[in-house]
Amino acid sequence: MNNIKKFRKKLNLSQSDIAKIMKVKQNTISQWENDTRMPNIKQAMKLAEILKTTVESLYK
Repeated sequence: MNNIKKFRKKLNLSQSDIAKIMKVKQNTISQWENDTRMPNIKQAMKLAEILKTTVESLYK
């Protein structure tokens, strides 16, 4: 289980918002949130930056 959705909602961002910033498909963000796919380390670091948190906090 991860906390991507929790941090995303806290910042009032949609999956599409994050997908546009990260230059991935919205479906990719959905898969990350549902633990059916994992971002690579560069993507995880960028995601943490966007969500104003750490990679560690995303996956506690």
